[in-house]
Amino acid sequence: MNELGEPHLTGWWVGLIIGLVVVVVVVLVVSVLLVLASRINGQARAAARELEATRSTTQPLAELTRTNATLQSILRGARAARQALGG
Repeated sequence: MNELGEPHLTGWWVGLIIGLVVVVVVVLVVSVLLVLASRINGQARAAARELEATRSTTQPLAELTRTNATLQSILRGARAARQALGG
């Protein structure tokens, strides 16, 4: 209590103000993180759409291995036929 018999509330007010400042800072940081997460989500969805579009144009490349194996088999058969014919 002070000279007038009133309790000292300065510490409570300081604590309350510091607490409010901390809460405001946390809210601002979380808000910024949510905005950034939303942007990242939008960019990730756009990238996924672009990858889906390129998948249809690159799908024939998956068949290249099978085509290569078929051509090698034909080449081996042609070489064997050539040797059988004496060439």
